[in-house]
Amino acid sequence: MPRALVAVMCVLSGTLLWASDERRPRYPSYPYEVALTHEIGPHRRTIPVQGIRSGFNQLRLTLIVSPEGVVVDASATGDESALKFWQQLRGEVVQWKFKPFEKHGRAVTAEVEEYIDLVPPERLPEIHIPPPLLRRDSNVTITLDRSGCYGTCPAYTLTVSTDGIVFDGKEFVAAHGRRVDKVDAAEVRKLAQKFVTADFYSMDERYVASVTDHPTVVLTITIDGHTKKLVDYVGQWVGMPAVVKELEHEVDSLARSSRWIGHTNRR
Repeated sequence: MPRALVAVMCVLSGTLLWASDERRPRYPSYPYEVALTHEIGPHRRTIPVQGIRSGFNQLRLTLIVSPEGVVVDASATGDESALKFWQQLRGEVVQWKFKPFEKHGRAVTAEVEEYIDLVPPERLPEIHIPPPLLRRDSNVTITLDRSGCYGTCPAYTLTVSTDGIVFDGKEFVAAHGRRVDKVDAAEVRKLAQKFVTADFYSMDERYVASVTDHPTVVLTITIDGHTKKLVDYVGQWVGMPAVVKELEHEVDSLARSSRWIGHTNRR
């Protein structure tokens, strides 16, 4: 093909791409940290997928969200090994809802940054271990111990029991040292029932991924002297049941630990 013709075609192609880009709508853009504050749950950020390899499998999402908070378009980028699952996950993502994003006091269509992590299917207990009987007067102690990481992960030990709340702040928290508060014992037993319902006593003692620099979470419950401890080190990468993460967050929620932590590391 003559060079002159090639040059003309390149110019035309560039012009068409420029024109196409000019026609593409441009929306106010909001980063992940802002998107979190607008989420209306539930959003499954960590999704078990059959066939995914163990380890870090993350998709970066670009969502177009209407003024009503509805996802009207969604695209993803990431490693090929994770990206091949996007089409089967997209249907769930477009069901996400957000509080409207505003500019100059008016709700607008927004371009939003989000992420999802793909993990192997859950390793549910194969052998059922009967939990202790939870009575109306049971003594319950639940401890959540979060270690530091290579970064700014909050490190603290939180104990929620029928006797009260004890928070011991260590690193990257707003309140260092010991803090105490009262709690409704009935609410603690209600939380303990969620552990029982989740079959927590039947789960493995350790769900540990072969990586470094992440925080370790140790979750322990004692009901009338019967104790179960579980170590979660990026556990969902190796099939830890998703309900364990839910229980960890439930402990924080009941204690309102965010008042002492001051920030969270959710990604």
